[in-house]
Amino acid sequence: MDLIITANTIHTMSDAPDIPQALGITAGHIEKVGSLAEADSWQADHRVDYQDATITPGLTDAHIHPIWGQHIARGTYLGKAKDSAEAASLLFEAAGEVAEGEWVFAWGLEQSAFGEGAPSGAAFTDAFPDNPVFVMLFDGHAAVANAKALEAANIRGAEELAGPGQIIVDQDGKPTGFLREASAIDRLKEAAPPLTLQQKVKDTLETFQQMAASGLTGGEMLDFDDPESLDVLEAIEAQGDLPIRLRIAPWILAGHPAERVQQVLDLQGKAGRRYQVRGAKMMIDGTIDNGSGWLAEPDTKGEGTSSSWANPHDYVQLLRTFDAAGVPTSTHAIGDRGIEFVIDAIRSLGRTKVVHRIEHIEEITDEGVRALAESGISASMQPTHCTHFLDPDGADAWSRRLGPERAKLAFRLKDVYKAADHLALGSDWPIAGSDPREIMADAISRQHTKDPNSRPISPDQALTNLQALQCYTREVAASTGASGGVIEPGALADLTVFAADPLQLPAKELAEVQIVATYLDGVQVHHG
Repeated sequence: MDLIITANTIHTMSDAPDIPQALGITAGHIEKVGSLAEADSWQADHRVDYQDATITPGLTDAHIHPIWGQHIARGTYLGKAKDSAEAASLLFEAAGEVAEGEWVFAWGLEQSAFGEGAPSGAAFTDAFPDNPVFVMLFDGHAAVANAKALEAANIRGAEELAGPGQIIVDQDGKPTGFLREASAIDRLKEAAPPLTLQQKVKDTLETFQQMAASGLTGGEMLDFDDPESLDVLEAIEAQGDLPIRLRIAPWILAGHPAERVQQVLDLQGKAGRRYQVRGAKMMIDGTIDNGSGWLAEPDTKGEGTSSSWANPHDYVQLLRTFDAAGVPTSTHAIGDRGIEFVIDAIRSLGRTKVVHRIEHIEEITDEGVRALAESGISASMQPTHCTHFLDPDGADAWSRRLGPERAKLAFRLKDVYKAADHLALGSDWPIAGSDPREIMADAISRQHTKDPNSRPISPDQALTNLQALQCYTREVAASTGASGGVIEPGALADLTVFAADPLQLPAKELAEVQIVATYLDGVQVHHG
């Protein structure tokens, strides 16, 4: 045996009735689980006693974009700006002196900063008349560009785009700077100076290290969109081991060329020491905030009634292709119509051996919840998208788009937990912070736990501490048909060590509890 780890409390998250206090680890796997007395008879090269700490299976974020996200989280964070003028002022101050023609980047700006109007780049044109400005909005599905950036990208008006994106124009046909969805945003990306491979490697590694320090030992990467994604991971593993374990589901979107399907199939099984491609990610709609979520009825601006796919049944055929190949899928579905369409599509496969999952589920009707309960489908949700970006009074862009009645259906965590076969939780980093302690705390409190001025949103949809921890451990693995997320003989020795028992802490204390250590393959990768 290589290592014995002991602690007063070990939550195995398995069906075993006892709470052990000792683990024996051999060759990166749990060999023995037992009491302190039993551990005294075990023989091992090393022993670590965490005493009053609590050990759980390693926490896994069910939805992250660690490489593609570097393109999103570029430049100055503007998430705290109250309006577009303040955002432009903050960016001007942060940018300092920039040479004429140099690009200026920012991210995290919320649609709510533009009030009742549509987002535009006007304030950034005023602040930076001689520099292209590229601002990614917080949801990653829209951007604003100033006049110089539009000029550099040769965006002069509305265009026919390959995918579901849209270049928004004013009544005179001139672009406002608001770019909706990937195919429109890509026009700007192609003109902007790209990140170098070296920068992506450095920033991605730092992101993984921060995740490990917060208690994560794993993440599900749902994109592989950057053509250098594999190069980034290989470069990190050439330097050492990844600080977290990755399951990768490359995405295929409406507008992708036909050969993308085979590319995703060919990637299956591609692996390094701590990453593996297993799965595919699709999107049936966009986001409610910018009018591209697929709703059964138009939003308050008369938008949101179409899928990302010109013919949604092309998505169904793609789903069947992956199911036949034994590839689990995750489908982004945010609006009520999109969610129900995906549920129906997965149900049409019959009781297949392949596990398919729905991502986000931001606004689901009672009928949708019942359909989910009858379907045997897994789900993945992001609690802080509700608690950080929504306002209990409905003043945020998401709630204004839906109106007061539909906004009451926001992020029904408890209902989905009961209805879905499995519910996994995560962050959608960089859309929201990836700290699992804060995300679990917000799932329990239904408010921005770290903000003393926040108020709960639909507190009846709160999870318990146990449910939140389940959704970061065994439920994440089960939601894609994998094994893991438990402490039992034969399981990987991926562990999170909390300074106190996460099942006993109030939400505010859980959000800030110290992470004493994280382990991957029985090797400590972070020490708090």
